Amino acid sequence: MKQEIRQSIQKAIGKLYPGIEADYRVEFAPVNVDADFSSNVAMILAKKLKKKPMEVAQEIVNGVKGENGYNVQAAAPGFLNFEAPDEYWQTELENILKQKDKYGSSTANKGKKARVEYVSANPTGPIHIGNARGGPYGEVICKVLEATGYKIMREYIHNDVGGQVEKLGKTIWHWYLKQQGKDSEFPEGGYQGEYPLEIAKAAPKGMDMEKLTMFAMDYIFAENLQTMEKMGIKFDQIVKESELQSSGQVSKAVEEVKKQGFAREHEGALWFAPNDVFLKDREAVIVKSDGNFTYFASDIAYHKEKFQSGYDLVMDVFGSNHHGHVPKLRALTKVFGFDPHKFKVLLYQYVRVKMGDQVVKMAKRAGNFVTAKEVLEMVGKDSMIFFLLSTAVNTHMDFDLELAKDTSEKNPVYKVQYAHARINSIIAKAHNPALPPLSLRGGEEGLLDSQEELGLIRELAKFPELISEIAETYAVHHLPHYLLGLAEKFHSFYEKVRVISEDEKQTAARLVLVKGAQIVLANGLRLMGITPMEKM
Repeated sequence: MKQEIRQSIQKAIGKLYPGIEADYRVEFAPVNVDADFSSNVAMILAKKLKKKPMEVAQEIVNGVKGENGYNVQAAAPGFLNFEAPDEYWQTELENILKQKDKYGSSTANKGKKARVEYVSANPTGPIHIGNARGGPYGEVICKVLEATGYKIMREYIHNDVGGQVEKLGKTIWHWYLKQQGKDSEFPEGGYQGEYPLEIAKAAPKGMDMEKLTMFAMDYIFAENLQTMEKMGIKFDQIVKESELQSSGQVSKAVEEVKKQGFAREHEGALWFAPNDVFLKDREAVIVKSDGNFTYFASDIAYHKEKFQSGYDLVMDVFGSNHHGHVPKLRALTKVFGFDPHKFKVLLYQYVRVKMGDQVVKMAKRAGNFVTAKEVLEMVGKDSMIFFLLSTAVNTHMDFDLELAKDTSEKNPVYKVQYAHARINSIIAKAHNPALPPLSLRGGEEGLLDSQEELGLIRELAKFPELISEIAETYAVHHLPHYLLGLAEKFHSFYEKVRVISEDEKQTAARLVLVKGAQIVLANGLRLMGITPMEKM
């Protein structure tokens, strides 16, 4: 319907104001507006035409009247409000039942491929709740892109070399020696918490420090992958930084950067120095003065492979502490000839864990942060994911353990899952659960025409556009908010409308409506990696 409205508006503009172009919006009307759709086109055009917005609005109203069967009116200060005929909503409900688990999907990006890197947690400790925020966020983006036709490669880079790895190795070596009754001093700047001791206890006897460090890296990595799998996240490709270096990929990438003039030597080190004036203060060391590659050198090699792999979209999902890294990565698109518009870097902010009003500052196992595994075990996968996704990723969030553990309607994910389970119960009680789509109509009149019924259908009809919007903006938090609003609308509808009655045709039609609501709730929950509950 939005597309039809836009086409009608464009047709009217072409007749009324030839040669004039405008960047305007057609959106679902706000809750307090008595209309289905609204557009700001008249206010945008008024500035160009040097007319009053209401005057332009009325001219466009006259130009689109009679188009596609909807009613259109001008509203102050210059909006165009559109009301769709009831038949449109009846048809949309039929579409939901026909498409079922495909409702909300599209072929907009059919034939395209995307690579999405996300989580990539610190390799020297358990994945913490901050890194965990990037997990569901990246996973929902992958699922939404797939719903619009993309073929997705989910990937993870394991930074298993460098100074932090050496520091971890020394820490565990200390505990390894202590386990054998040998004297050892805790290394300066060593890792705190119980997990280094835990790894030392698990390690086989007879290891030297190098082998113990490798054992520790594999131990932590396996646990982190297991934690992510429990969150419903599996990767198609895992790249180890050590393999990038040992295979010669890093050396070749660094040579290409030098050859193209994007590097310079300074104080015995090799620096990344893109020509862009904007990036002059973003230089970074590629090869240290001791000849060792930096993490960024490995990143250059990794992104070289990404950019030259023939994918239509390359995306990195990082924590906000990587913000200084972003301009350097963007500069690499120029080095390796990749369209910068096809490279996206999404950053997510810090997570603070609370228990009611109290901030949870420490976890015994990790020493100074709350692990994702602890939160997962405490609140469960569904609640953890819903909470992590409910706040816009560019803002800090408070994760309330107390609320996330709650099993009442105070917990938003409970409310959404309960709506799905409640519908399941309603349908199970029905005498005729087949729900044929034709039962929506009785003669020429639509059977679903009350304010509550049409209001619920309108809410369901927003779902496909929401998915298309998230595929473009990556604003994933709109999905849990939409599902919560839909659940509340359904609960309100159910309290006011008797679904199963003696009127068989009306009952059949209303069962179609609640089944449509269940389909949309289930589709949205699955996109989030959350279980649509059959009973609660």
